[in-house]
Amino acid sequence: MIAKKTYSGIGFIEVMTATVIISIAAVGLLMGVVHARGELHALEVKERASEELLNYMEYWKGRIADGAISPSELAGDLEGDEIYLVGSAQSRYKIRAKLYYDIRRLNRNTDHGSTDFKRYELECWIKWYDYLAAPPSRYSGNVSKERKLSTIMSVFEL
Repeated sequence: MIAKKTYSGIGFIEVMTATVIISIAAVGLLMGVVHARGELHALEVKERASEELLNYMEYWKGRIADGAISPSELAGDLEGDEIYLVGSAQSRYKIRAKLYYDIRRLNRNTDHGSTDFKRYELECWIKWYDYLAAPPSRYSGNVSKERKLSTIMSVFEL
């Protein structure tokens, strides 16, 4: 009877199998990291847009409370004020946004009767395009994002 020789150690097939398994796991991890980074970027831009919108609304609330609003300002701004959520005008990568507002003077009659003070409805909104958050395609430039805030203010005459 001839004894069969066996060699201890790792063969070429085992090494290649381990390499394939590790490569598949690494690609999966990399795709997860890229997706998470994109989601964090979109969240960061949305948070920055919300901060800018809140500041813009507070500015107009102060102007209304001050009573120093011209008739042209009461008409609103539907062309928008341009700002940059990321970068600046000279930056290579930037995200432009536009801030809008609309002011409507409400009448003195409410559901609870007539009032002795002026009432205004203030609506502010921001629109932006974030090209990094969307995969490049023919629709990537057509998707805009928007946030809106609205309030009703009462101005008491002294």
